[in-house]
Amino acid sequence: MIGNAPRPLGERYLSLAEREEISRGLSAKRPFREIAGKLGREPSTVSREVRNNGGRDGYRAYRAEVAARERARRPKVAKLAEAGNRELR
Repeated sequence: MIGNAPRPLGERYLSLAEREEISRGLSAKRPFREIAGKLGREPSTVSREVRNNGGRDGYRAYRAEVAARERARRPKVAKLAEAGNRELR
């Protein structure tokens, strides 16, 4: 079986280049607002991206890109079908 090439995620999502810019900004100790302004994104977008992918000290652009693609994969398992949600189910 031949796998499909990775799909582009769309303009709504951060690109690898934007993630690399975030990584450079973090290493230069720049505030989220400054990084976001340079990217033309909201500061909350940058803050959420960093928080979800290792924090200020552990953020790596490539790992964040891989994680974002994994989170965006389809089909997804329904929340109620997951083993950890027995009480909710």
